Amino acid sequence: MASTNNGVQSIERAIAILRCFTEAKPEWRVTELADRLHLHKSSISRILATLEQEGLVKQNEETGKFHLGVGLVAMAGVALGHLDARRVSQPHLNSLVEICQETVNVTILDGNECVNIERVASPKPIRYVGWLGRRTPTYCTAAGQVLLAYRSPEERQALLPNPLVVYTDKTVVDAAALNHLFTQVRQQGYAIVHEAFEEGFSAIAAPVHDHTGQVIAAITISGPTFRLGPGQIEQFVPPLLATVARISADMGYREA
Repeated sequence: MASTNNGVQSIERAIAILRCFTEAKPEWRVTELADRLHLHKSSISRILATLEQEGLVKQNEETGKFHLGVGLVAMAGVALGHLDARRVSQPHLNSLVEICQETVNVTILDGNECVNIERVASPKPIRYVGWLGRRTPTYCTAAGQVLLAYRSPEERQALLPNPLVVYTDKTVVDAAALNHLFTQVRQQGYAIVHEAFEEGFSAIAAPVHDHTGQVIAAITISGPTFRLGPGQIEQFVPPLLATVARISADMGYREA
């Protein structure tokens, strides 16, 4: 039994190490990870050695720092390839970008965060990036509001962080105001957010339904607010709703 517990503990520690690698800090020294995770350096080194053998991390020989390895890319590719929402959406994204000339993302809910699983970038030099794998909050993003709006109040409550973080002066954190937003999103079939998460950027998102009617993803058009501000972004409501309707139909959804 002890060996089993030790094995589970090692897996948990390995996962904790992998989660430390982010866009903000893509490289770590052994000592930094030990301090961050409150573990002994020998434990960190041992786990990193195993992860490196499997190609999940790699050490920079010049700096001694570790970064994520290409083995994770291969694994992620397999996982993404099995996400039907991504596969089915792909043929429709380029057409939407041609119409709006802004970045289009396919976003799903993972835990209590949004994750971009597919995107087509805007052809314009100033654009929203929205890279694959990027994680963003739910309550203050257009995709997140869509993904929460179609869930029960109890599910939403469980998914919302506590406390809610204020990212900009336009971030809504009042419970009553958020519930009103979710009701509005369901009634109109889309969400519009102006600079509630990132200053200078706006977005509009609409839901993708699967064959059971469940909302499994959101399609988002995102760009700088000077092009997509109030009174401007609304022009993309018709092509966005038409796109999600086609994708949902391809997923087997038949609107009642």
